[in-house]
Amino acid sequence: MGQEDWLRHLLTIDICQCGSMAIDEHLADRVRTALFDRGIAWEEKRMFGALIFLVKDEILMGVRGGGGLLVRVDPDESEQLLEQAGRYYAQVALMGERGMGPSWLDVSPDAVEDDAGLAHWLDACLRRAL
Repeated sequence: MGQEDWLRHLLTIDICQCGSMAIDEHLADRVRTALFDRGIAWEEKRMFGALIFLVKDEILMGVRGGGGLLVRVDPDESEQLLEQAGRYYAQVALMGERGMGPSWLDVSPDAVEDDAGLAHWLDACLRRAL
């Protein structure tokens, strides 16, 4: 997505509907800005009840309703990331009642309320994706 496309996208979005759940559009805009500032091309798709950001046709992360993230990280880093974050800020993502595996983490809105928190999780996702 080029700069003009991204700016046009920002001007036309109020609320993104993902299924029946509205995602946190402010957080989605922050993810877009962070990717753009890093010079990373991305695509967006709606799935898993989230707005998913893809880099090189691979899922990077998703913005969920309520301001949380679904992140995809290197499984070798997962345990350390969870330990650093603490169970109130991140946990292995669930699909129904089953864990999605060590690469998939749910990150709470509190963990990404500032730019440093978002950058931490985005960088973890990019280490796996790039």
